[in-house]
Amino acid sequence: MYRSSLAAIAMTAALLSPMAHAEGEKSLRVHWNKSSETDLATVVIGDYQESPESNYLIGATYGYQYSDTLFTLPLEMTANVGVQWFDEQGYQENGYGLTAFIKAHYRWELPWTDKQVRLGLGEGLSYVSRIPMSEVRDFAKKDGAESEKLMNYLEWTIDLPLRQFEPLHGLFDGGAIEEASVGFLVWHRSSVFGLFSETGGGVNFMGFSFEAQF
Repeated sequence: MYRSSLAAIAMTAALLSPMAHAEGEKSLRVHWNKSSETDLATVVIGDYQESPESNYLIGATYGYQYSDTLFTLPLEMTANVGVQWFDEQGYQENGYGLTAFIKAHYRWELPWTDKQVRLGLGEGLSYVSRIPMSEVRDFAKKDGAESEKLMNYLEWTIDLPLRQFEPLHGLFDGGAIEEASVGFLVWHRSSVFGLFSETGGGVNFMGFSFEAQF
């Protein structure tokens, strides 16, 4: 638990430092994700195996872009805070969650086209009021081990910006929303090989999102 507290303090400092002096684009993302048995190594290519609990989450995330680059690399950097509601499908009482993380974004132009997708990778912390049942089961398989409410958080996204499609230009002209995207999102909690708990373990929630940038 001592190591978890140090990680929480370090992450909070990292988040507050850029936001204290940055001015940039803001975003609001809403998403729906369902628990999965898929390993993180294959989840990024769309592999999906439904968990027995079939529990899911609904979340919203506020983001603030504080840099256009990361050490001169073409990576847009954002600081983010998110909230979640977990539907436990009757296995236990529903719960709530909070995430805080820094995220790198890369705009990749698709080969042989003039269209782009936006790839994102976030790293931070996740706190839940009640550990999701699919995560409880994953840890219990390891000699009855238990997870923790505070864990490492990782988010992986692939978004399709909508403004690049000419028929949709009218949705953004003169409005507060500068850009909107639809995407695929992986919401991942883990102990980082035992850093946040007594053993390794975690859970993936996979689903879809809509993000507005303003």
